[in-house]
Amino acid sequence: MTDRIEIEFRPSEGAILRLIGLVERRGFEVRGVELPQMNTQSDARMDLTVQPRDAGRKMSTLCAQISKIYGVSAVRSASLTPAYEAAS
Repeated sequence: MTDRIEIEFRPSEGAILRLIGLVERRGFEVRGVELPQMNTQSDARMDLTVQPRDAGRKMSTLCAQISKIYGVSAVRSASLTPAYEAAS
């Protein structure tokens, strides 16, 4: 089963690599990435389509871990209620 995650983050050097790397290290496969045009003056948004590698992987845990990455301001998933909001 695939899930969609919306991530709002401050664009900086290596930010996208940190986000995708964390998703893969936590046992999820990245199935798709959408990155609308970024403006370095404001937050950017990245939409990831992910699939767990096994049934033991929880989307809520992944979203909580993403929210702790430096520069991430919000994480939302279709499978979560309420969405995780990171402190700015």
